[in-house]
Amino acid sequence: KRLKNRAINNRLEQDFLAALLKSNSLYLCFLDAIRYDLYPFALALAQAGVPTLLLSPTYASEFGATHPPVFSSVASPGATRSGIPYGTMRAMRWLWALATRGHGQAFGRVEYLRIVARKWLDQMRNVSFEWQLRRLGCRSAWSEYRRRPLLPQIVFGHRALDWPDLASDPHRCYFGTTDQFRKNSDFNWPAVDPGKPVVYCNLSTINGFDRPAASGSEGQVARASFSRVRFRMAERYVQAVLDCFSQQAGWQLFIACGPFYTALKGEVSAPNIHLFERLPQLAVLKQADLAITWGGAGTIRECISLGVPMIILPAWTDQFGNAARVVSCNIGLRGDLMRVTPDELKHMVERVLTDRQFGVSLDGLRKQSNTGQEIDGIVRFVQQHTGLSL
Repeated sequence: KRLKNRAINNRLEQDFLAALLKSNSLYLCFLDAIRYDLYPFALALAQAGVPTLLLSPTYASEFGATHPPVFSSVASPGATRSGIPYGTMRAMRWLWALATRGHGQAFGRVEYLRIVARKWLDQMRNVSFEWQLRRLGCRSAWSEYRRRPLLPQIVFGHRALDWPDLASDPHRCYFGTTDQFRKNSDFNWPAVDPGKPVVYCNLSTINGFDRPAASGSEGQVARASFSRVRFRMAERYVQAVLDCFSQQAGWQLFIACGPFYTALKGEVSAPNIHLFERLPQLAVLKQADLAITWGGAGTIRECISLGVPMIILPAWTDQFGNAARVVSCNIGLRGDLMRVTPDELKHMVERVLTDRQFGVSLDGLRKQSNTGQEIDGIVRFVQQHTGLSL
């Protein structure tokens, strides 16, 4: 029943897009590479003859024996080791990534099984769309999140962080620049001691940690309760950070707690810890000496652009591969979220704040991300793969 209803909804979306194409002159379309409705939209665009490119907010790739999936914690760039044993191990990691939704420790068992089931229902729903795409000459391949059409794609991330064989793919373009001029909401900075390091910590917006519409309502408190199984990772993460900094008066912590702010604000009394529901990330990163994060691709991109080293405690999907990339490029450290103690986190913070090599590595990456050059590169990429003159 669920499969049937989803198919009907996607057909309606596809028909809407087809009608839109008939009434408008569309010369180019970009599609989110991990959206659930990628296939029906790609088919409608292919039938209309509209050049289409993918926009990838992650380092997700296609199945291949030369690199592991981004869900894997061993996905660090560098020389790819060849040979049957290494290829077999990478293939096994890919089979695991294709069959699941990555590490399931952020959820209860029943909820995680439902998430995996939805992934496979999506695959079944896309079968008819894929057959029609093949008739139009468009191939497809397995990817970490779902099977997707093989179209040229723009990856929002730094080329130097990806695997060499992926980074050299002519159908893959990278854009690591951050929009530092975007407008942020007004932020009243508390008293900041210029002589003490500023550490920024955020809570991932994935898995329902985004801001509820009814702020402060009973429903929000219930949804944000740490007693729920799906929030156990958030509790482990937040408590480890708070316990660490409550014992270190020489550091200043700015932490965005999302919907957990109400539950936590009455429990934290340390003057060096500043709790917020949300924070303007770029504004805070411009004054931060270190960022503690789950390892989302967007946060990593912004930290690199602003020269902020990281400590990553990954919990879900591509965060493990992102953390491995950060460590391999020596721009941060990685910890085990389920096992890290406040004392271990303290030593990690001390190392990142005192080791100048992290800053040197960050400067090297920043120099490779010239905004003008990357924009020109995207223009050339679009022109090459679509034939359009921009």
